[in-house]
Amino acid sequence: MDQQAPVNPWKTQDSPWRWELHLLLLSAMIVFVLTVVIGIVNGQQVVKLSQRVILTHVHAGTLGWITLSVFAIALYLFGEDTTIPAKSMYLRVLSIVAAVTLPIYVLAFLSGNLIARAVFGIPTLLVFLGFFGWIIARSGKLRLGIPHLAILAVQAVSLERTNTALLPAAAFAVHPAILVTGYLILIGMALSEQSLIPRTDKLPLAGLIQITLIFLAGITLIIALLFNLPPLFGLNLLFNLTAIIIYMIRLAPRLIHLNWLGQNSTRFFAISVLFILFETGLGTYLDVGAIINLYPNGNFPGNLLVALDHSVFVGVMTNALFGLIREATARGRSLWPWADHVLFWGMNSGVIGFISSLILN
Repeated sequence: MDQQAPVNPWKTQDSPWRWELHLLLLSAMIVFVLTVVIGIVNGQQVVKLSQRVILTHVHAGTLGWITLSVFAIALYLFGEDTTIPAKSMYLRVLSIVAAVTLPIYVLAFLSGNLIARAVFGIPTLLVFLGFFGWIIARSGKLRLGIPHLAILAVQAVSLERTNTALLPAAAFAVHPAILVTGYLILIGMALSEQSLIPRTDKLPLAGLIQITLIFLAGITLIIALLFNLPPLFGLNLLFNLTAIIIYMIRLAPRLIHLNWLGQNSTRFFAISVLFILFETGLGTYLDVGAIINLYPNGNFPGNLLVALDHSVFVGVMTNALFGLIREATARGRSLWPWADHVLFWGMNSGVIGFISSLILN
């Protein structure tokens, strides 16, 4: 059996939504520059950044870079099989509003103005609901694959995260935890599934179980943190480990036969798989510590939490998103071809060094 990854699984140039895709990804890249600059300055520890700047760094990464890209991914996956886009004006307006309001919402955090955050949070929420409604409507008209189901699970987890915002105290721990261990891992799996595993007519049972377990792991983590139920960390751990074992069994043959030294998008998706494996290992360590009460009152080591966050934000998501952007800009690939290697090796050596220093600290 041929174990090579499928050729050009992201046919973004042929998508009827390519204008909207490029707009969303361009806006995401602009915000990405902001989060990188703040991250570099903060990492050098030359100056102490204020809380509002740190919040800007976090939200530029999650709301700007990642959420805008997720909108683009959902638009591509759920907009397939349409030769003439239905309700094209709806999606065009929605994409424009998203590309404008989410970066402004990020800047509202930088301003430190709570009123600005509240005002621009409203159109941000409406954009999310707009995409969510469209995805649900399209779900009944498509033959859904594992990437589609992963994105649907992401939307459900997002609703859980929204609901926790209405809850006191413990909800503050839930918000970032479910973002890292549920939301982003599901997106990473959707991207690697679409990019590395050829689509078949039959929905793979192993893939379905894998996505379901990650979703259930996220739900159990929410309950465990909200109501301080340490035994549920064990159930969360069981769901996560089982899902990752299935995931690695399905993906390992394609990673082994990959051309890691060539200029290709596939290696970006592939290394994100390895970072998912690393995140699971570090997350398991923290879970076991919680189960045996190694961290009273949920006081997890800050350095390990930051390492966990960046293994997902940079290792999993940024690698996979750059793979997607590389496919979306395929026609301009002849410009600065050497930059491909600089980006791949430079970014990954940097994040590995950063994570290693945090763990050894």
